[in-house]
Amino acid sequence: MKLRSALLALVALVFSIGAFAENHEEQPSLSDVWIVAPKTGMFNEFTAAMSEHMEWRAEVGDSRTWMAFVPVVGDNLNRVMFRSCCYEWADQDGYVAEAIEKGFGANFDEMVGDYVDHAHHHIDETDFENSHWTDDATGPYFGATTWYLDAGSHPEAYAARMKLSQLALDGWASDDNQWIWVMNTGGSPTLAVVSSYSSYAEMAPPEESFYEFIAEKLGSEEAANELFADFSKGKVKSDYTIWRYVPELSSVSEDE
Repeated sequence: MKLRSALLALVALVFSIGAFAENHEEQPSLSDVWIVAPKTGMFNEFTAAMSEHMEWRAEVGDSRTWMAFVPVVGDNLNRVMFRSCCYEWADQDGYVAEAIEKGFGANFDEMVGDYVDHAHHHIDETDFENSHWTDDATGPYFGATTWYLDAGSHPEAYAARMKLSQLALDGWASDDNQWIWVMNTGGSPTLAVVSSYSSYAEMAPPEESFYEFIAEKLGSEEAANELFADFSKGKVKSDYTIWRYVPELSSVSEDE
């Protein structure tokens, strides 16, 4: 399938790389996200063509910065994620018009389209208020736990996430313990929490687990179990993936 209409923007940027600093009072919360799956056996051809396409976008004056990630641990490694942040809904209208005017989709079809099997498009919303994400959260590895949600509202789960986050901000948050909450629009509803790591060594479990921290804050394991049980409501299944930032598939906007 040709992807001109679907990939007019092919936008991208991080969970991080300085984009989500603690100074986020005026920060727009939306990221435009594409996950592209190359055809079987054509990953190298796809990445080579995509690198050239990103260089072309920079040459013609793309107003957005794109950052690319590949999964290195988890299921389904044959995909590349592109993220662009941070915007309001109205900003999408201007960017779609720019993409048409500058021919982003047509060039993508010409240079990359033959190597693409399919793509998924989401709009992610970042919950800055309940996250702890500083300029030090630069990867290049990002561990993402994703929960797939059912169709219910589950106010207990929302309230539990708020409480867990605020408890974490009061004592758990540090340079070593950073996280950011992300909710998606489009496709199956999901909730994700993402952490940044500079190496695999940083991924080793801490001496005190998050569960132990919460139990201590609440005064008992029983209270912690009840809070985590509420948080789990409405969550059908979970998935953990480690993504690696790929600079050669990323681009810088004309403004940077």
